[in-house]
Amino acid sequence: MSYFLNNIMPINQFTKTTKEKYFVDKSELIEHMNKLIGTASQYVCITRPRRFGKTLNAMMLASYYSKNADFKKLFDNLKISKCKSYLQHLNKHNVIFITWCNPTKEYKTFNEYMNGFVSQLILDLKEKFPNTQINANDTLGKIFDDIYIQTGESFIFILDEWDYIFNNNLFASEDKEEFLEFLRKLLKDKPYVELAYMTGVLPIAKYSSGSSINMFREYNILNDKKYYKYFGFTIKETENLCKK
Repeated sequence: MSYFLNNIMPINQFTKTTKEKYFVDKSELIEHMNKLIGTASQYVCITRPRRFGKTLNAMMLASYYSKNADFKKLFDNLKISKCKSYLQHLNKHNVIFITWCNPTKEYKTFNEYMNGFVSQLILDLKEKFPNTQINANDTLGKIFDDIYIQTGESFIFILDEWDYIFNNNLFASEDKEEFLEFLRKLLKDKPYVELAYMTGVLPIAKYSSGSSINMFREYNILNDKKYYKYFGFTIKETENLCKK
């Protein structure tokens, strides 16, 4: 079973949502992400208040990109199917999908919290790449580097609720700094990263400066003129829902 690599669980949840009576199609967001894959602008962070559809869109992206699924029939009925890059990336990427607010097990310290995620992700990588030499004692970034060098495989990272530990009183200030450093070492300037997409409530710029995770371009509710219509409902969508 995959915990985070090409995991079908969040994908299935998106499938269920599309069957709801009041589902609103935001799949054109995928076309924007397709344009960023493999470019210098591949780091995107979406920050919005709660209940703006951030997690649902993250699930949608995982459903679309993940190699472990065949969702052509589903996406053929969504707006993304009319876009030029639709078939180019459909279910053709290795996807690491992590929702940080869903710990893998009970934990009492930051180290226990992080070790739970890291150890299970390493298990995923060993299962997916059995012929690759993986040293579980190496840093996660080093393991991904080795996989990329030995196989040429790259990854899309979808990290939902990146700011969970900043909202949790269990974690100290040094834990939060260590988490930012973990993200930097895992994602910044790494050849195996095709796309890194993060969501959260808190502004990333408030916590990440200097050499931290400032490679991300943050789009918040005040400055976002590019992706705003894919989070929350537009006036037209609200009118249509009321009529329905």
